[in-house]
Amino acid sequence: MAANASVRAKKTVKRKSSGAVTAKQTASVYTAMKNTVKTIQVGIGTYAFLNILFWLAYTAKLAGKDGLYVIFKPAWDFVNIFYTYKPLEGKDDIDFTGVVCSICIMVLVVILNSVYEWVSEMEETAKIEDAKRLERAKKRALAKEKGIIKDKKAVNTKALGFVFLMDIDIKQVSGFIQANIISQEEVVKIKTQFFKALLNNLNLNQISQKGYYRKKLFLNYKSINYFDDFIFYARETLNALSEEFSRPNIRIDFLVSLNLVSSTDDLKEKLDILDTVNKLGLKNEFICTQKLKDIYETNQKQTFRMVSKGVYNLSRNLNVSNNQEVYSLREI
Repeated sequence: MAANASVRAKKTVKRKSSGAVTAKQTASVYTAMKNTVKTIQVGIGTYAFLNILFWLAYTAKLAGKDGLYVIFKPAWDFVNIFYTYKPLEGKDDIDFTGVVCSICIMVLVVILNSVYEWVSEMEETAKIEDAKRLERAKKRALAKEKGIIKDKKAVNTKALGFVFLMDIDIKQVSGFIQANIISQEEVVKIKTQFFKALLNNLNLNQISQKGYYRKKLFLNYKSINYFDDFIFYARETLNALSEEFSRPNIRIDFLVSLNLVSSTDDLKEKLDILDTVNKLGLKNEFICTQKLKDIYETNQKQTFRMVSKGVYNLSRNLNVSNNQEVYSLREI
């Protein structure tokens, strides 16, 4: 604000909510383009048909280069640039200018048909994106209604972070002789090297805490705002490391789970839930809890969508029910 600017009290006008959830829609633009192309296509197709009728009448000497000819003259003049009727002396040849003109117009109709199909494909893609945006808008509205997010600014606060728990599953590939069987000591060694390589390849500046929980690696991130970047680099790194550490006689799969966490939460309780998620055996996927999904989907911009993997009892005590739905990350 400028130093000499006066401060005025602003009157706040409360608007009643319409109750309808809206989101940016782009499909209508492509629909209008498609309709325009179709109208032009029908128009010039009709013109080509009328042109050939006029040419037949002209050839039969039922019409001359006057009257209706003024409608078709511009097209005939264009054709005469590269095709000109030159009657031979003593021969009554037919002037095919009208035919060539109609052929050229029909070629244009075919080209416009390709344009129409392309715009139609873009329209369908836009409809899908519009539906996704509307669905996200509905979920954000529902989350706010339920009190999951009381204030839009709460999503951006550093009090909301996320915790990542990872394990790797090392399996012997069948078909190898007894001498090639991998020992338990070798499994532990590979797992330790894998975890170290992962930490060396990730940016740990935004991590408030890291360590091992039940022999699994966990990383506690300060803010949910780093979620998309973390997922992108973590997935790329895990895929690369899985290939790097694999051998002809072993297969390496990773087990990853993520949960929402705040500064007041009991981290051990969150890790207990993630440990149970890892034991579900959903390999090579990033599995998120319902709470993390609810918060993530309030973001205006999302790199990923979350697909349900089912409802499971995530309690460590089998006698206690803690049924929660878990989700797998997918690129949008």
